[in-house]
Amino acid sequence: MAPAVVNRLPIISNLLKWFKGDELTIDNPLFRLHHQASTFVIMFGLLFIFLENHLDGRAIVCQGGDQYARSYCWIHGTAYIRPHLQGKATGCFVDQSKIESPEDAPVTAYYLWLPFLLTFCFGFAKFPRSMWRNFLEGNMIRNIIQDRDPDNMARNYFDFRSRFYRYHIYFGFCEMMNLVMVLFSVIITDALLLGKFWNYGREVLGFIWSVKHIGEDGQWLTHDPMCELFPTEVACYIRIGATTGSIDRSNYLCILSNNLFNQKYFLVLWLWWLGLAVISIIGLIYRFARMMVPDLSRSILVRRVKAWRLENLELTGADCFVLDMLAANVPHHIMDAMLERIAKRTDRKSTRLNSSHARYL
Repeated sequence: MAPAVVNRLPIISNLLKWFKGDELTIDNPLFRLHHQASTFVIMFGLLFIFLENHLDGRAIVCQGGDQYARSYCWIHGTAYIRPHLQGKATGCFVDQSKIESPEDAPVTAYYLWLPFLLTFCFGFAKFPRSMWRNFLEGNMIRNIIQDRDPDNMARNYFDFRSRFYRYHIYFGFCEMMNLVMVLFSVIITDALLLGKFWNYGREVLGFIWSVKHIGEDGQWLTHDPMCELFPTEVACYIRIGATTGSIDRSNYLCILSNNLFNQKYFLVLWLWWLGLAVISIIGLIYRFARMMVPDLSRSILVRRVKAWRLENLELTGADCFVLDMLAANVPHHIMDAMLERIAKRTDRKSTRLNSSHARYL
C-alpha cells in the first residue's frame, strides 16, 4: 500500500525515474555504479544540504545577534575565529599559523553554493549514460532481439554485424567519459572549496589515525581538517554606517550546525569518488583488453552460452561483446537457438566458398 501511495506523488515518482534501469540491459555493472549508485549518493547529499540550508531556521546561530545579524552572516559568509577562542563551543580547532590578520582568514560562504555544486555533479554523473542511451547506442540491441524469435535474431545479427566494431568503440568511449566526469566533479568541487577538497579525505584519515596533542594552555596542537574545510564555530564581522558618519563594527561568534553533516558527507563523497575512479581505470584496462584480444572476449562469452555453439564461429572482440549483451537480455534457450542458426548459416557460407574455390581450381 505504501509504495503505491509514494509512486502517486509526482515529485517522488519523477525522482525515482532517474534511478530506474531500462527494460533492456545496454550497459554493465560499472556503468550502473556511475549513473545509478553515484547519482544516489549525490542526490542524498543534495536534498539533505538543500533542506538544511533553506528550511532550517537555525542553520546559523550568532551569540548576541538579532535576525539582521544572522541573515547578514549567513549571506555574506563567515571567517575563522581568533585562536584563543577556538574550541569553546564545538571543540573544532583550525590551524591559523599562516593567517596574519582577521582580514586574511578565508570566508566560508561556499556552503551556500553546495546544493548548486551537487546539482552539477549529478548532471555530470548522468551525462555519459544519457549520451550512450540516446545518441550512440542507437537501439541496436532492441532491433536485434525484437520479438525474440531465434530466426529473426540470427538474421538481424548479420544485418547489424558491420556496426559491431563501432558499437564497441562507442561503449568504451562512454566508459572513459564516466571517469572523466568523476575527475571533473572533483576538480570543480576542489575549486569551490578553496582548494581544500583534493586532499581532504587523505588529511581527514590521517587526522583520525594520528595521536592528538594539547598544549599547556589547553589549546589543541593538532588541527582538524574537517573543521578547517567546514568550521562549526565562526566569526562574523558586520560594518554598519553610524549616524555620526563613522563605521560601527560588530563581531559575532556564530555556530554553523549544518557543517557537522557537511564534514562527514564530503568525506564519504571523497572516498566514493576515489574508489569509483580506481574501479573505472581498471574497467578501461579491461575494455581495452577485450577490444584487442578476441580470445578474452570469447572466454567471457563462453560463461554465458554453451561453448560448443561457438566452436565453428570466427568472432571478433566486438562480436563477442554484442553477443554477450544479447545473452543478458534473452533467455538461455532462445540465445542457444539463435547461436545454432548463426552457426548453420556460417557453415553454409563456408561450404559455398569452399565449393567456389574448388571449381576455380
